Amino acid sequence: MNNLAFKNKSFHCFKFKEDFFNILEEARKEFGTKKPVSVDVLFVTKNKMKKLNNEHRNKNYTTDILSFPLESEKELDFLDEVQLGQIIISPWKIKKQAKEFNHGLRREFCYIFAHGIVHLYGFDHMTEEEANVMNGHVDNIMNRLNIKRV
Repeated sequence: MNNLAFKNKSFHCFKFKEDFFNILEEARKEFGTKKPVSVDVLFVTKNKMKKLNNEHRNKNYTTDILSFPLESEKELDFLDEVQLGQIIISPWKIKKQAKEFNHGLRREFCYIFAHGIVHLYGFDHMTEEEANVMNGHVDNIMNRLNIKRV
């Protein structure tokens, strides 16, 4: 069984944990991971996210998600599960984006989480080509779960 360690240090009441588990399972299938996967998720306030984004990316603004892949998969191959890494989420930013893009809150949280999981699998969006590949994986996961933009 997949493992989702979850800690909420924001003021947001989170309602989509089951969806996050489903996204984790679909990502495992998407990338052909045979073992269960494990991800740590932390929700933080907008100010804390701004500070973390500045520390880790030299960007002085609040972002929606930060992903920190665990890059020792081969060294930890003896474990019964694959530890993908950590994800930090700003519920404040996700709520703001949902309103801006006219997306439902569930859809926005799930999309951002799937995006973060794909990052943990080593994908990025620095170029248009990379973005297309990455977004393709995110769309595959979202479509299989029937989570739409509404």
